[in-house]
Amino acid sequence: MEIDLKKLGVHVAQMPKSMATSLDFVSIWGAEPNRAQLGRLCAAVIAVCVDHARVLPSYPVATGDPIAFGHKCLDRLLEAGVHAGDIYEIGSSLLLEMIKEIPREEAVEEHANFTDPPGDT
Repeated sequence: MEIDLKKLGVHVAQMPKSMATSLDFVSIWGAEPNRAQLGRLCAAVIAVCVDHARVLPSYPVATGDPIAFGHKCLDRLLEAGVHAGDIYEIGSSLLLEMIKEIPREEAVEEHANFTDPPGDT
């Protein structure tokens, strides 16, 4: 997915390599943040997904607080000319993609219970 960040350029979004980072974001989104928090969360997920471009701040994994991180990112995106509505739309799309990256309980259990079929030994 290409993201136009106006003055910061056009970038291809990449999901974070860390599933823990994705879980930070998806967990907060699932808790139904208020509108202000949602704006920060959407700005933060944009930053995480274009981290490779180094145009927005890097997510501080030690704090695990996407909302606080998103405040700084939201300021940067708005200053770059990205409209608030676009931030919500892009961020929501990226959050949906993050959900797909996190293994569901059924998939984990299926993998844990998998055994190789008997073979010639």
